[in-house]
Amino acid sequence: MQFLRKIWVRIIVSLIGGGVVSEIIHISTGDPNRPTNNSLTIVYSLIIFGVLALIFGGPDKNIRR
Repeated sequence: MQFLRKIWVRIIVSLIGGGVVSEIIHISTGDPNRPTNNSLTIVYSLIIFGVLALIFGGPDKNIRR
């Protein structure tokens, strides 16, 4: 969980998570061969990034300055 304190790791995880959520919604809601005109992957990624930032975005209290 210490890796999620780094912002670039949170970005990668949120992009992958957004793609997974988008695919799960696409597969579970009707005809899988229908054309998709709009993709909400970036929106889902931003939501996941916001949640991760709220959970892991605080200052690390174990580091002494």
